[in-house]
Amino acid sequence: MIPYIVKTFRGGIADESDKGVAGSFKHGYGLDIHSRDDVLKCGSTVATIDSSTITDLIQQFVASADGSVYAFGSAGSVYSISGNAGDPALNFVYSDEAGNITGAREFQASDGITYMYWATATQYSRRDMSTGEKAVPWTNVTANWKTEKISSAAAWHQMINSQGALVIGNGEGLSHFSFDSVFDPLKLNIRPGNLIKALEERDDYTIIGSERWDNSEEGHIWSWIDTVTNWVQKKRIPVKGVNAIITTERMLIQGGDEGEIFFSDFVNAVPLHAIPGGGRVNPSGVAIDNDLALFGFYGGTYPGLWSYGRRMKNRPDALNYQYRLAPTVSGSSVSSIGAVMVFNGVPLASWGTTDGSTSDYGVDIVSSTTLANATYEGLEFDAGSTHLKKDVEMIKAVTSPLASGTSYSIKYKIDKESAWRYAILAGGDTSYSITDSVESEWGIGRPALIYEKAIDLTASGASTPEIQSLVTYISNETIEHG
Repeated sequence: MIPYIVKTFRGGIADESDKGVAGSFKHGYGLDIHSRDDVLKCGSTVATIDSSTITDLIQQFVASADGSVYAFGSAGSVYSISGNAGDPALNFVYSDEAGNITGAREFQASDGITYMYWATATQYSRRDMSTGEKAVPWTNVTANWKTEKISSAAAWHQMINSQGALVIGNGEGLSHFSFDSVFDPLKLNIRPGNLIKALEERDDYTIIGSERWDNSEEGHIWSWIDTVTNWVQKKRIPVKGVNAIITTERMLIQGGDEGEIFFSDFVNAVPLHAIPGGGRVNPSGVAIDNDLALFGFYGGTYPGLWSYGRRMKNRPDALNYQYRLAPTVSGSSVSSIGAVMVFNGVPLASWGTTDGSTSDYGVDIVSSTTLANATYEGLEFDAGSTHLKKDVEMIKAVTSPLASGTSYSIKYKIDKESAWRYAILAGGDTSYSITDSVESEWGIGRPALIYEKAIDLTASGASTPEIQSLVTYISNETIEHG
């Protein structure tokens, strides 16, 4: 028999069903593919911090100098998240009567006072955070700090600390609050026909992502430095608007609603990958987690937190469906992901679900102690001869000594059938859980033009199966199709 061996899993989800970079696979979730050892194992699970206190979709997270994270909602609610990252507390602190909060950031000017700033449709508000007072509800809020020339046409008023100033997306332009407390409601204008949606700081520049008023199939990125009155560079991105920008090893852009991730350096615009089943990211739905870009995708087939990038130079860039949110795991449908951030080294994500006329909202945090159950689905395999049937006899899993309480199951598909079949152990079982075992053999015994394999990993607390390799044995005799 001829062995078909898979012994690397670093490549992440491939952009084709039957080929990709070394170690890539067709689909999967909950997998940790970036550890020191190149093994297939479970990653961390997520848990909901609170879903009863939250009454709207949180669209902005802001880490404050007072040690808390503040969360700003789509109906004007403001919440605080504080305490240990392993068991944080969430509390309601303020309600903005102007409603939907579309941007927020903390900033300290030359007077030494730290303010929390946030935006609604036609006004910017702020609160003095320098008193150290955490009492709720907030009372010292200037609710209409600035109202002149604030664009109600802007779906987002994203804020960022850039070039030593507070920069705010304002429709077709940028508002600017300098370190010496000079406010300009429209410091930069990118007309005609463009609306600012995403902001990022890169080196000495503010990077702007925009969409078109007319919903045409294009977006742009722009660079700007506040010593000039016009933008410095401009690059078209061939998708329906730029939704979010994040800079890790390189500047990454999520645009449109087909799940596409781009790289651009203002010379090139390179489509890197796309989330299977499509989707989009909100402007605050990106963060950096252990050197990787983390995207909160929603609106497609697989909502949740997807990572992209590499942790070491000699590894490939990989797309990974890293964290399914708690509502997805429990069977609910995540309709939106508002914001993503890393709090004390641990990712947070806000979500909304809709079931008929009922909407629920919450915040999930990645667990540092509990692992998720995970699934790996390999690439389609035809041994280089789609026209010939191959007898797929058996599959062997080689593992690290299996941790107590953990288990795994192996599945397969023949000729692109819709449902997975379970491979069978010698005793007829479909799950393997023998503690300290380092290999298992599973029967298949079916002819196939195209063969696919999958493995379900079941964790126990902080323990996970670790798959070193998967070896499928195929008969060296083939049958010509037809």
